[in-house]
Amino acid sequence: MNKKDKKIKVGGVALYNGIIFTSDYRQVIAQQYDDSVRCKINSVIQEKKIIYKIPILRGILGIGNQIGNAIPTFVESSGEKNNDGILKTILLYAILIIFCISIPLAISLIFSSNIRNIIQAIIIALEFILYIVMLKSIPELDIIFMYHGAEHKAVNSFENLSIDEITLENVKKQSRFHKRCGGNFVVYFVILMMASVFIPIENIFLKGVLLLLFGILNIGIAYEVVNLFSKLKKPFDVINYPATLIQLITTKEPTDSMLKLALYGILGAVRKTNGVTPSEYIKKYTKENLSDISYDNQDIYSILEYVTGINRNNLILQNDSYLISINNEIKADMLLNKYYFNKYPLQYITHVQYFYKEKYYVDENVLIPRADSEILVEKAIEYIENEKIKNGIDLCTGSGALGISVAKNSDIENITLMDISQKALNVAKRNIVSNGMQNKVTIQKSDLLSEKIKEINENRDIEDKRVDLIISNPPYIRTDVLSTLQEEVKKEPKLALDGGKDGLDFYNRIIKEAKEVLKPNGIIIFEIGYDQLDDIKHIVNENKEFKMLESFKDYGGNDRVVICRFQDK
Repeated sequence: MNKKDKKIKVGGVALYNGIIFTSDYRQVIAQQYDDSVRCKINSVIQEKKIIYKIPILRGILGIGNQIGNAIPTFVESSGEKNNDGILKTILLYAILIIFCISIPLAISLIFSSNIRNIIQAIIIALEFILYIVMLKSIPELDIIFMYHGAEHKAVNSFENLSIDEITLENVKKQSRFHKRCGGNFVVYFVILMMASVFIPIENIFLKGVLLLLFGILNIGIAYEVVNLFSKLKKPFDVINYPATLIQLITTKEPTDSMLKLALYGILGAVRKTNGVTPSEYIKKYTKENLSDISYDNQDIYSILEYVTGINRNNLILQNDSYLISINNEIKADMLLNKYYFNKYPLQYITHVQYFYKEKYYVDENVLIPRADSEILVEKAIEYIENEKIKNGIDLCTGSGALGISVAKNSDIENITLMDISQKALNVAKRNIVSNGMQNKVTIQKSDLLSEKIKEINENRDIEDKRVDLIISNPPYIRTDVLSTLQEEVKKEPKLALDGGKDGLDFYNRIIKEAKEVLKPNGIIIFEIGYDQLDDIKHIVNENKEFKMLESFKDYGGNDRVVICRFQDK
C-alpha cells in the first residue's frame, strides 16, 4: 500500500496498559500484560449508515460511540492498583460536563445582568485551566500520556509511510503530536462553549438547558473543526498550533515496549487482511531484525509451526494464502527474538526435538538430546538383541530420549528412567506417554543408583532386582569449562552438564554403584566427552569387576561411546 492509496482513517484511545486503535477495517485493543502483548480483534467494522456521513451529526455519534466503546476497556485496563487514578480521571470528565455549564451560571448570578455572559465565559476558561492543572498533577495519568504518545507516533507512521515502512525504528522517529488529537477537540469544544454563553437569555434555568443542548451540538462542531484544520497544508496548518499545545501535557515520550505495542496495534488495525501470510511475515521479520545476522528459514518455520499449530510443510504449501493473526505474529516475534538475540535453544522454544526416529518434548529442565547420542541407542539395541537382555536402566535420563528410544526399538521387556531431578522426570513421563511406552518404561527418582541399591538390598532374599543393562549419558563437562560453552549450551541445566573438576565424578560413582545393580555379565554403556576415553579406560581398569569391551566414535570422528561388561565379584 503506498501513500496515495490510503483512504482509510485510524484513530486511537490510550489506556492504562495499552491502546485501542479503530480503523475502517476493524478495532484492535492492544494491551500489555507483564512481559507479553495481546491484541483483541473486534469484528470487521461494517460500512456505516448514511447518518454517520452527515456533518456535525457524525461527530456527535462518533464521539459518543468512541467513548461508549472505550470506557469498559479503559476501566478494565486500570486494574486494582489504579483505582485512585481512574476515579480522578472520571472526575476530570465530570468537570467538563458539570462545571462547564452549571458552575458558571450559578456564579454569574452574583453579578449584574449586563456582565453575566462575560463572567460565564471567563469562568469556563478558568475551569479549563483548572482541568489542565489537574491533568498535570495526577501522577497516575503519566502512563496513559505515554501510551497516548505511542498512539500518535503509530498513527503518524501510518499516515506518513507505506505499510512496509512501519517499523519500530521508523515509529520512534514520528512526532508524538497529532492534528486530530482528542486534546485538540477539547480545546475547540471549550472555545465553542465560551461562545455559546453569549446567547441572549436571562432565565438561568432555561439558559442551562439550552447550553446543554448547545454542548451536544458543539461536540459535532468541534469534531468538524478538528477534521478541517487537520487537512490544512503548510503554512496554513499553523492555525492548529495553539490547540495542539495541550498535547505538551497529554502526551509523553513512550518507552520502546509501548512503541512496540503501538506498532502491533496499528498494523492489526490498518491491514486490509486480518493477518499476514508466512512469506510476508518472514520477509518483514528478517528485513527488520536479521539484516546482519545469518539465519535459516527452516528455523523460522519451526517457530511459526509452534505458534500457529500448523505443520511446517503445510505452512510452506500455504506460504502465500494462510494468514498469521496479529497475536501469533506477536508471539513469533518474541520467540524469534529469544532465539536470535538471547541465544535460546530452538528446542526449548518449540519444545520439540527429534531423536532416533522419535519426537520428544524438551524444556529448560532437561538436556537437549543430540544426534551423536543415537550411537549409544544403536549399540544398546544391538546388545539387547544379541544377548537377549530383558531389563535395564537409563541413568541420568533427563528427557528420557535414550531409554524410550531403546525400549521402542528393541525387545527389552522393561527399562527404568532414573534421575535426581523430579522436573526432569516429569518431562520423561510426558515422553513415555506421547511415545506409547507406558507398558515398557517406568520412572524412578534417585541420586544415581542409590534407590535401586536400596530396593535390591530390601528384596535380596525374595527376588533378584538386579538388571542386565545400564545406559547413561551423565554430566561430563569439567566445571572450569562451563563458562566457555556456547551461549545456547549455557541455557541447558547445569545439573546435566557439570561433571566436576575433572569431568569424571559421575563415571567414578556409577561404576562403583553399578557393581550392586548389574547382574553377572551385565552391560554398561556410557556416552563420554571427546577427550575422555583414556580416563574412562583408567577408571574401568581400577575396578577389576569391569572389562572394557569396545568404544565408538561419533559422526564427527570423536570418541563418544564406551561399552563395559560386569564380570561379577
